[in-house]
Amino acid sequence: MPLLRYISGRSRTRFAQCAALALFAALAVPLQARTAADAAVAPAYREAVESAEALAAAVVDEANLPGLSIAVGIDGAIVWSEGFGYADVELGVPVTPLTRFRIGSVSKPFTATAVGLLYEAGKLDLDVPVQRYVPDFPEKRWPVTTRQLGGHIAGIRHYRDDEFLSSRHYGGVLEGLQIFADDPLLFEPGTDYSYSSYGWNLISAVVQSASGEEFLPFMMQRVFRPLGMRHTVPDQVTAIIPQRSSYYEQEPEGRLVNAPFVDNSYKWAGGGFLSTTEDLIRFGFGYIRDPLLKPETVELLFTPQRLDSGEGTGYGIGWSTREDWDGRRTVGHTGGSVGGTTAFWTYPKQQMVIAAVSNLSDAPGLTRLVFALGELFTPPAEPAVVDEQIAGRYSFETMPTADEKAKTGTMEIMRTPDGYSGWIRGDLPYARIAWVGPAADGLRIFAAGRKGVVALWLHTDGKRW
Repeated sequence: MPLLRYISGRSRTRFAQCAALALFAALAVPLQARTAADAAVAPAYREAVESAEALAAAVVDEANLPGLSIAVGIDGAIVWSEGFGYADVELGVPVTPLTRFRIGSVSKPFTATAVGLLYEAGKLDLDVPVQRYVPDFPEKRWPVTTRQLGGHIAGIRHYRDDEFLSSRHYGGVLEGLQIFADDPLLFEPGTDYSYSSYGWNLISAVVQSASGEEFLPFMMQRVFRPLGMRHTVPDQVTAIIPQRSSYYEQEPEGRLVNAPFVDNSYKWAGGGFLSTTEDLIRFGFGYIRDPLLKPETVELLFTPQRLDSGEGTGYGIGWSTREDWDGRRTVGHTGGSVGGTTAFWTYPKQQMVIAAVSNLSDAPGLTRLVFALGELFTPPAEPAVVDEQIAGRYSFETMPTADEKAKTGTMEIMRTPDGYSGWIRGDLPYARIAWVGPAADGLRIFAAGRKGVVALWLHTDGKRW
């Protein structure tokens, strides 16, 4: 598939221009101009942007993504925002920074913000049975609280059978509870962790009752509008929503096909919103830089919960915590939808937010792509020098893990006028090297393959790499 990249304020193509695309460009609505803060900070990241463009373009090519949108925000400004590939493959409509994607479970941190607002206002007690707010929800063997629901430790089940592909329209959040309301809990709340989007269906009913407002208007007025998220909306299938992407999935051999029709009205809170990567950056800054909530509320939502046994879950209330490859704390969420995959991670200490979204079901390795971008946009204080002799052919073996045996492979690095290129093959799937650069403890190599980003580290003993 020919590759198209669209950058905020300018466009680039890698295919022959045709009359249809020229007409499309002539009729397109101009994109919003960058802010003064963006214009001031962006030049400092020009090298990072060029490296990130090369990596993202390689991922779209090698993983055969229909489209990909990426945005990076640092210190309150969006320093890079760019679209790659197509929002609509059949019509040749490019992805732009304004393209709206299905973001899946990244909807959960949105809803957690509503929970935080009501908690601060004294309207929501996180530790009372949910029946205080949703009296018609059947009582279970054990009481269930909003805090437990938010941390996936309540025992509410997740999707089963073909529920993820539901095409039925639900008239409101209470109606959506019908899917699982009569099912028993999987375990006593607090004793185990089991991811559940349906738990967030129940949270949306709690929010609606505690606020005295319908759930969707509350989200639009109290969460999205104050954070400047003008392009974030519920995925209403019958509505005309400008800039909404088309949805795709891959067959086993990698061929793109249209994703099946679904109606996400049963799960707004846990996976039913559309958004843009730039809106996700604004949302992230609404937590780590200019918080909509009080700092202690942010920490409440961010802090991973613990089971009754004392075991940590890595998940707070709507927010997941993990470390990147350099051990830096990241807090965010991933999202999987029918025709959409999202990786959204904040770096609170570094004041950085990165979002990557594709209009493909199960798009591979987007969190690895975000972590690679985290490397590119935060260069080490004392970087290594890239040795001109790094070019060559290498044999290597990966470290074994609890899930995988060690794998062997061959890597070839070639010097080019623009940097480096090459390939990786062997027990690992083929991947094309997109970037070689310095790191504090050696060299980083980022490659792109069918499974997304491959990251390797090279170290020197003083004589050889």
